[in-house]
Amino acid sequence: MIPPVGLSGVVLEEYDVGDAHVIITDNEGKGNYVVSEPALSEQELSVYSLIMESLRTSLKTSIDIGDPLSFVDEFIWEAAEENGVVDQVKAAYKKYQYYIKRETLGYGPIDVMVRDQFVEEVSCEGFGKPVAVLHKKYTEFDWLDSNVVFPSEDNLRVFVQRFANLAGKSVTVAVPYVDAMMKEGHRIALTYGNEITLPGSSFDIRKFPEEPLSITSLLKYGTISALMAAYYWILIENRAFVLVIGPMSSGKTSMMNALLTMVSPNLKIATIEDTPELNLPHTHRLTLKSRQAYSMVEQRFNIDLMDLTKFSLRVRPDYIVVGEARGEEIKTLFQAGALGHGAVSSFHADSPEAAIVRMSSPPLNVLQAQQMLLWSLLLMQRIKLPNGKLIRRAVRSTEVAPKADGTVELVDLFRWDIRTDTFHPNTPEEVVDLSERFDTVKNLTGWSNSDLVNELNTRTDFLLQMVKNGEFRYDQVAEALGQFYRKKIGR
Repeated sequence: MIPPVGLSGVVLEEYDVGDAHVIITDNEGKGNYVVSEPALSEQELSVYSLIMESLRTSLKTSIDIGDPLSFVDEFIWEAAEENGVVDQVKAAYKKYQYYIKRETLGYGPIDVMVRDQFVEEVSCEGFGKPVAVLHKKYTEFDWLDSNVVFPSEDNLRVFVQRFANLAGKSVTVAVPYVDAMMKEGHRIALTYGNEITLPGSSFDIRKFPEEPLSITSLLKYGTISALMAAYYWILIENRAFVLVIGPMSSGKTSMMNALLTMVSPNLKIATIEDTPELNLPHTHRLTLKSRQAYSMVEQRFNIDLMDLTKFSLRVRPDYIVVGEARGEEIKTLFQAGALGHGAVSSFHADSPEAAIVRMSSPPLNVLQAQQMLLWSLLLMQRIKLPNGKLIRRAVRSTEVAPKADGTVELVDLFRWDIRTDTFHPNTPEEVVDLSERFDTVKNLTGWSNSDLVNELNTRTDFLLQMVKNGEFRYDQVAEALGQFYRKKIGR
């Protein structure tokens, strides 16, 4: 394809995001994300500035404006009449509507990137540098530079302050960084001025998908095998203690969310997070989030994950889920496992062995006797294939097997083969023979080895049938799993 005028490199794809247009190019191995928005002439830009100034000084913005879209449309005409530019607004109304909605209801110059369903993350390390994105379809390029640039530190600082306000936070010289969540669920990290970042302000947005990835979506993408999913389904159903481990952005939260969806809808789950990211369909789900005070005077009002994990034990949940265990709360999580609660959490480590070493070391100090309560470690990895594509895979499933002398042994159950992109073992009989934790399941359920094989077959077939039926939406999967449990208890 021949690139449009003003672009360099080969055009790989073009698509619309609302009224804007996105062009992905390959410029000698460097990927670019080009945003094309309606062009404003000098006269149109002058009229637009008048309307925006009227909006900033209007008292109407401080009262209930009802429907925001209708308010913007009405205000454009009111501002046009007040400034005597009705004819000019009529001539380019769609352009003014686009930019005013972008600035007042959207995310300003990065609105297209945030709204683009294919963009996973948006990052800016400072003024004068191109805003970059991680694109789901063009992972071989890593970060794609865009044509959006904040021209000055003043310009970027104002944007960062506005972004913090949208998240209900403030960022100042006294508190020059913010880690928060937007109303859509996007996680943002902002810095203000040159207090802690040079040359000045910066931001990073990790986008939260509009709909969480279902277990069937992960099967479709090859992230996990159906047999492995059925194995974890049985473990979690029997209130196992599971840690999903891996480095940053390896898919730990998505995997946790998908696995927890398979918990019976009749049970109660308490989720505990700094920034709420888990999204479960269960009616009886208690969502707990930490609270951080910004001033030294208010530090005594902090409520951390440890406090919330302790509190969760008092509300009688069937499952306690910590979004990410990284401090003393992991001890309470182990205590929850000892009391018979199901326990699931994510944990930063690049291998099961590293996870055990990290939790054994200060400041976590999990004793070996406590480690015996852990059932399984599921290792997630973000892997670049030889063709440059990035994929996420559950590369290793390891059981923690208690020994008679009080020690634990790590026993690999599933492994992913990068050469063939397949998971092993691939038969229920092999899984039952290899799994030591299935002995615990047998004690809890009264099942025999043949019963376990049948359960694995039944659940594997159930999951694959959903994939075959094209049931990938989160609500579809939740409803199907609800039917599975209702049928199981004879209702």
